[in-house]
Amino acid sequence: MATKTKAPAFGGLDRSKTLAENTVNAGPVVLDSNVTLKNPDGTGFQGGSLTVKLANAGVDDHLSIAAVGGITLGSDAGTGATVVFYNGARIGTETVSGSTITVSFDQPVSDDAATALARAIAYSNPSNTPSAAAHAVTFTAVDAEHSSISATMQLKVKAENDAPVFSNLGPVSSHILSTASQGVVIDGDAHVSNPDGTGFKGGKLTVHLSDGNTDDLIYLSEGAFSIVGTKLYLDGKVVGTVSAEGVMGHDLSLTFKSNVAISDSQMSGLIDQISYSNRSLSPEPQTKDVAITVTDTEKNSTTAHLTLAFEDRAPTIISASPASPISKIAAGSFYEDISSIAVSPDGTKVAFESTGDMGSTRLTSVDIRTSEVTFLGGDPGAFVSAPGATDIAFSPDGQKIAFVSTASNLVARDTNEGSDIFIRDFSTGAVTRVSTNSTGREIPGGSGDPVFSPDGTKMVFVAGVPNLPGDTDGSGLYVKDLKTGIATQIAINEANPSNATRGFNADFSPDGTKLVFVAWGDQSGPKFGSDSQCIYIKDLNSSDVTYVTAATAHQILPQFSPDGTKIAFVSNESSVTPGGEVWGTHLYLKDIETGEVTCVSSPGGVLPNDGSVGDSFSFSPDGTKIVFSSSESTLPGNTGGVSNIFVADLQTGAITRIAPEANGASSDPVFTPDGAHVIFASDATNLVANDVNNASDVFMASIPATSVTSATLTEDAARKTLSAAGTFYFADADAKDTHAVSVAAPDGALGTLSAKVVSDMNGTGAVVWSYVVDETKVEPLAAGQTKVETFALTLDDHHGGTVTQNVSVTLTGTGGATPMVASFALAPESTAAAAPASGPELWASAMASLSGVSEASPQLFDVLEKRAAALEAAHAHGPAGAFEGAGAEIAHLAAQIDPAVTHVLETLWSDLSGHGAGTATAHQIADGMEAIATHLRDALHPGHAGGPLLV
Repeated sequence: MATKTKAPAFGGLDRSKTLAENTVNAGPVVLDSNVTLKNPDGTGFQGGSLTVKLANAGVDDHLSIAAVGGITLGSDAGTGATVVFYNGARIGTETVSGSTITVSFDQPVSDDAATALARAIAYSNPSNTPSAAAHAVTFTAVDAEHSSISATMQLKVKAENDAPVFSNLGPVSSHILSTASQGVVIDGDAHVSNPDGTGFKGGKLTVHLSDGNTDDLIYLSEGAFSIVGTKLYLDGKVVGTVSAEGVMGHDLSLTFKSNVAISDSQMSGLIDQISYSNRSLSPEPQTKDVAITVTDTEKNSTTAHLTLAFEDRAPTIISASPASPISKIAAGSFYEDISSIAVSPDGTKVAFESTGDMGSTRLTSVDIRTSEVTFLGGDPGAFVSAPGATDIAFSPDGQKIAFVSTASNLVARDTNEGSDIFIRDFSTGAVTRVSTNSTGREIPGGSGDPVFSPDGTKMVFVAGVPNLPGDTDGSGLYVKDLKTGIATQIAINEANPSNATRGFNADFSPDGTKLVFVAWGDQSGPKFGSDSQCIYIKDLNSSDVTYVTAATAHQILPQFSPDGTKIAFVSNESSVTPGGEVWGTHLYLKDIETGEVTCVSSPGGVLPNDGSVGDSFSFSPDGTKIVFSSSESTLPGNTGGVSNIFVADLQTGAITRIAPEANGASSDPVFTPDGAHVIFASDATNLVANDVNNASDVFMASIPATSVTSATLTEDAARKTLSAAGTFYFADADAKDTHAVSVAAPDGALGTLSAKVVSDMNGTGAVVWSYVVDETKVEPLAAGQTKVETFALTLDDHHGGTVTQNVSVTLTGTGGATPMVASFALAPESTAAAAPASGPELWASAMASLSGVSEASPQLFDVLEKRAAALEAAHAHGPAGAFEGAGAEIAHLAAQIDPAVTHVLETLWSDLSGHGAGTATAHQIADGMEAIATHLRDALHPGHAGGPLLV
């Protein structure tokens, strides 16, 4: 009779099991670590199986085999099936079907191995909202005799309150430094959810900023949520309250109403509106930790952190100025004309006059960066009246502005009932009166035409009446020392004149040593009763007055070129250039040293034409261009019969219109300090869109400008100094940054280079550089020999960002000084040897080439002629006795002549005796005369002893 087998048996299996939500969220959890599985027949489970089935399983319910109690899983190399091991020995293969796991035992399996496998069955559920219903977990075992047994466990998952969960937040929110003051969204795509699915009704949001200070502000950017007072709105409906406003470094804290549902997506949108700004005018690079804490409906909280960083971007050098369309930077009022435009040295402000139909004038300053308007008279109703067209002047540092006003309430004790010159300090708003005498007393009558000296320490102006101390000249021109208050008269008339003429429209030379001005007169000097206005130069060191040219126009406003070598002016005077005509008003340029005059406002310089150039014009900072207004019909595109704005290139002669042909008159153009823009006034309505105010406005047009970082200078003995200038442009992603430039010179540099930053606003700007070298330092260079001097200019944004641009100047030699006496020329050496020129003839040629001889000088030149004859004799007969006593004779004469000649005569004697050793030739004498002429020109100035000695 066969032995009856017994079924396998489970022992100790929990009939009911409850697991915590957070536990099964974290990973698989074994269902029963105490269960046993045995085959009473003692034959084990080979050929049998263990199956575990989870009833009513959802998508988040998972059964698995945990690696515990010696059970491990592996993979069959041949079939890829999952293999189950016990203590390293294979016991079977696993198959999974839905929510059912089956292990088929294909190897000998002991009771211990079967028990370990039953204890390794695990459950997991990642859901934060698991089902509350019980699941039946059925264990079925089949032994070696194919007998089976089943046991069931009732499994439940206990739901728990979960904390909110952040995603896609941070970890770093990085921004350009300049945006700190503008405001930035901290993180625009973060997400938060309540795993319990109940949202954030009655919850809270708090934002904390580490190291917060009074400049920090946490706020909500525009969006579905908004804050009004202490209430929080969502799409216009009150959903909460504001318990902390986020100002001055404090937290921003919002609490939701308990009866208003706030979904995950709504809370996420609120977090995406959280923004930061820094109210400092110049925020520094910084990093701050931002802690965002959210509390859900169940009062569970989670805090997430991100780093808010504001980083400095270094400026970059760009090859050309950025192009921009014409813009209106100041709007005028109906029936007002705008004129006398001035631009601050840093290019950030523009000032102008507005003259109404009743003749009243208002002075206004506009900040181009911020559009802030300042009325220089104190308020829009404080009108001024000005005598000339140069009534506004910025100080060289741009911190102050001078203007002319008839207002009597700007300073105390203003009782002269006339126009005065005032200075307004932009930083303090303080207004002081400049047009006073040296003791501070006011000047009766009117004063005007203020111009700052290049260093800003002085001001030249015109006084209405000659009542200042020491005024015996009657010129009306004064220079006021702004530090000491001392006013010094600028004499332009002859001593004790019976009928003095007055000077006006003065302008300083770039080095501050000279004044160019206008007065009635002629070539002999300013003169009362003359039929012509003329331009003169006054040397403030020597007091000499030099005639420049006759000029006639509505307003003659002469200007020095930026390098001080030329004078630009407007005139309809026919004598300015050959072929000039009275009926044409033109813009001219005169070279002070060579006397060359060029008409720059006519195409190709061709005259006559039908045009009329406006009174005001402006040099570009590097002196290569002039901008002017003209109605000349032969200018490019100027067919409408009104004045347009043109730029004349002084190097090529090209003339370019800077804007579309206007349908109204344009005038008063001024270059900005970067040379890349022109600011002008215009009545036109077609320069910008929607210009409907029917008034004269102020516009800005960009001018194509290329960065210039090199220059070439050639030795020129006709000039005392050689100079070059240029501008290069930069951009900065930190649009609020301001910049400074420093210069590092190379070792052994002959010249000096200076630089400054201009037009530094809205993320762009320019560096204007200028180089100067004493011509005598270049003379040692041989013909064709070059010396390159490279300067390193470092631009600093004040936040650690720097960029360096090299500027190179190439100096080229000519092998010696160019002859100063242009008419003094000899044949080549071989020809001269056959027919040498005589000493007296050489002296006569030199004297003839040096125009103008003082009445005190004939005796001097008599002696010079005698010495020349002696020199000729010495050449023919030897040096014995030829120069005895001559040195003492010339020295005695020098003591009786203007002391300024003494050095010249000593040098002359040295040159003569040096060439008189018996070997002098006519060519050697010529060389000596060229050197003498150089010294004469350098040492003598017009105006000594009542007239020019040598010019």
